[in-house]
Amino acid sequence: MNYLDLHDFSNAPEIEPLRKKIGRAITIKANAIAKNAQATSGAKTWAIAALADPTAYLPTLLNYILAEYNTVTMTAILAAPDSGADSVQAAVNAAVDTLLGV
Repeated sequence: MNYLDLHDFSNAPEIEPLRKKIGRAITIKANAIAKNAQATSGAKTWAIAALADPTAYLPTLLNYILAEYNTVTMTAILAAPDSGADSVQAAVNAAVDTLLGV
């Protein structure tokens, strides 16, 4: 996708199911961090905040995912499954790990 396509896609109504999936993936990742005894205090703080309000992190993670997968078609992004190697959960996990410096 080109930059204008990415911009339009990030604001399109068709992306709402993906937003919902990312929101749930945020809470699943946050829950995993909260239960991880080895997680840093910064990661734990993020996890608590993300569990309290995952929508606060949704724009950042959506933008990260769209930037990371900018060569993938909109159709493929919207068709991403919930779990598995090429899933919304895997993309959120990778984004959170990168942003938290894990």
